[in-house]
Amino acid sequence: MAKQIKVIKCPNCGSIEKTEIKPEHYRCENCNTEYFLDSDDINVNVKYHNHNQNSTQTNYLDEANIKSIIIIVACIVVAIVFGSLISIFFKSKSYSNNSYSNPPVTHTTKSTKSDTTLPAETKNSVKDVNYHYCSLTLVENKPFIISIAQRKYSQSSQSKYFFIVHDLLAYKIVQESEIADLKLDNFGNVKWDSYDFTQDKTYLTAGKRAAFLLDKKKLTLTDVTSSLLENYPQYNTGIASINITTAQSTRGARVFHILTDDGQKIYYFPIQDKAYVDNNDFYMALKNFDQVNDSSEHTAFSFAQRYDKDFKLIKFIYVSPDGKSYYTFTSADVGDERTDGSGKFTDEASAYNIDNTFYRNSKYRLVSHQNLTPNRLYFSPEIVYFDDTSLIIKTKASASPDSHYNYQRLDTNTGKVLWTLSEDKIRIKEVTHLNDNFIAKQNCDKYAIISSDGTISKEITLTQEK
Repeated sequence: MAKQIKVIKCPNCGSIEKTEIKPEHYRCENCNTEYFLDSDDINVNVKYHNHNQNSTQTNYLDEANIKSIIIIVACIVVAIVFGSLISIFFKSKSYSNNSYSNPPVTHTTKSTKSDTTLPAETKNSVKDVNYHYCSLTLVENKPFIISIAQRKYSQSSQSKYFFIVHDLLAYKIVQESEIADLKLDNFGNVKWDSYDFTQDKTYLTAGKRAAFLLDKKKLTLTDVTSSLLENYPQYNTGIASINITTAQSTRGARVFHILTDDGQKIYYFPIQDKAYVDNNDFYMALKNFDQVNDSSEHTAFSFAQRYDKDFKLIKFIYVSPDGKSYYTFTSADVGDERTDGSGKFTDEASAYNIDNTFYRNSKYRLVSHQNLTPNRLYFSPEIVYFDDTSLIIKTKASASPDSHYNYQRLDTNTGKVLWTLSEDKIRIKEVTHLNDNFIAKQNCDKYAIISSDGTISKEITLTQEK
């Protein structure tokens, strides 16, 4: 077969510099590689020497490693893509199965109507409550808290006023209604005033523009602004302002003072439903005006006090037409003259004077009085609560200005201390007697049940909303 003439190059380095070592066998002058020619074709066959063998194998191994790495990376990429596709497939299927039970939350603007359910953190929940009135009342021997509350909300700058009734022992709100159409001041608030005209009926005024009747037995609040003077058409021309005050010659009794829309000034007694024009005729009419006629005897307690004199705990029984006590007592020393002109005090226990505002009126009588604890010292004492069978006082433990206060229940006949509670454990503002226990009001939304032995059996914080 004829041979074609071609340039013979070293298959290892490509050099054409060579030495023929025997027919058709050559050695490269550049890298010493030996190679020969195939007789069928001019194919170059390489014969490697030992000193180049390791280098050549290394080149082939590097190329193999690169290919392996590429294959491995490709497999990893394929696995990731395949796994992602499977995940998307199952997630889509899961959403399809649950789309009716758990719809996604959507948000809309104010101009778009939507049944959107907001997340809990964006709901317009109550963030603060300010109590303008609160009272604990017993209905069928069950304690209820009646309150006028101003609620401020997390998602609104405007507050609202509510009439709220809590069932204290059930820990829940049993009645709630918004008090609408109130006249707000420049700060968006309403000033409330109240007075218990009877044990069960309390009147309130809101911003001196509206009047409400609170019935503590029926647990109702009624707007009576337009009906107060309905039996007096000559005055019932509309209310420009209304407030609860006292008037001269009324023995300190509370009364409504009303300015009508046509400028008339009226005194109105709600329990008696009596209205008088505020002039001289009004004071003349009051001379023979009796608001109530209570002739029963009442038991009360008071501390006789006077600067630099010891306190004395006085128990007394009295009669007054309205059932209220108008007696005050002042401490004295042995040898001091009695203010009623009956001589000097001869013993420490009875050394106190009596001030009776209505001593000339036979309807007001002091039936009896006594120093209940003649041998005891008191430090800054106060009467916290009393009824015919119970007495709770507040007094410092010692004369030290750093001394803490104690609450004590005393026997109403002997003055013996029945139990003591430190103010470190509880701070009491008001007390209500319930069976053998006492309900202590700490503030409008916090109460405590005190057992007959003086232990705090339960503490209750009112819920802010239903």
